[in-house]
This record gives sequence, C-alpha cells and structure tokens, in this order.
Amino acid sequence: MLLSATGALAQTPPPDANLVAAPSVPDGRDPKVVADGWKFFYFWRANTSFAQAYADLTECYRFLPVSNAEVGLPAFVPWTSVTGVRIHEPNYLAGSLVSDIIGAMVAGPLDRRMKQSRMRRCMEPRGYQRFPAPEKVWVTIIDNYSHGSIAVQAKLASREKPDAEPVPVTR
Repeated sequence: MLLSATGALAQTPPPDANLVAAPSVPDGRDPKVVADGWKFFYFWRANTSFAQAYADLTECYRFLPVSNAEVGLPAFVPWTSVTGVRIHEPNYLAGSLVSDIIGAMVAGPLDRRMKQSRMRRCMEPRGYQRFPAPEKVWVTIIDNYSHGSIAVQAKLASREKPDAEPVPVTR
C-alpha cells in the first residue's frame, strides 16, 4: 500500500504555487538567529521555479527516515545484506528509567539532525543554499516533515533572494 502511494505522489504535479502559503522569514540578520542557522534553516536557490524546487524537495524527502514519515511520502529504503551471524549483546540499560530519561533528552535533537543531514546531502549538491530561520518559523516551515511542508519549502526555495547571508556549508 505504501509503495503505491509513494509512486503516485512522485508522479503527481506540484500544487498551484499561488495557493501555497509560506510564512515570512524575518530576522535573517539577527545574531541569535544566525548563530542557530545550522539548526534552523530553509533552502533557497537562484533562478529556481516553484515546480523545480517542489520536484527536488519531493525527491529528497525519499531519503528521510521511514519510521517517522507520514504515510504517503516518497521513501527510499536501502537494501542491507546479512554477512554472518549477529551476536546479541545484552543491553542492561534497556528499559530502565535512566535509559528512558536519557533517550527522551537526546531523541528529538538526534532525529532532527538525521533528517536535516539527509536533506542537506540531497539539496546542497543541487545548488541550494541554506538560510537561517527563527526556530518558531522553522517549525512552521518543516511541519514535522509532512507532505504539505514540501510545497511550503518549495515556495521559500523559489522566492527572491532572502535578506540574509547563507549558512556556511561547513556546519
């Protein structure tokens, strides 16, 4: 079922750009927003149409982790090969209160970084630059990586050049 929905999504044309509401991204030069630009950002590329940005983002969303993905999003799951017998090492912290607390503290940032890393590895070679966004605006733009966020991000990626400096590629 997921495969048919994925194929259908990849072949559907982008929505009408005039009907997509993208938030204003203020404070692109605010030192605090710039300092957090490596965590909270959006993509932009010169001379890019909404349709092209939508196609690029849709393709890159395929590489996001499937476990938290919204049903119907395009997905890519690499094949793995088993090369031998796996030895199970007991994890004595598994299921303990301490491990649950530690896991809760690091799970959100690790999940965000994993998704952002995959999007960067897909979008930056295509010529897109990252621009800083305030955290509250970023949460609205990304919308937990929902299907609707592809259109919002495409709208931002195809707008006029942001009034900010791009986030350095090194971070």
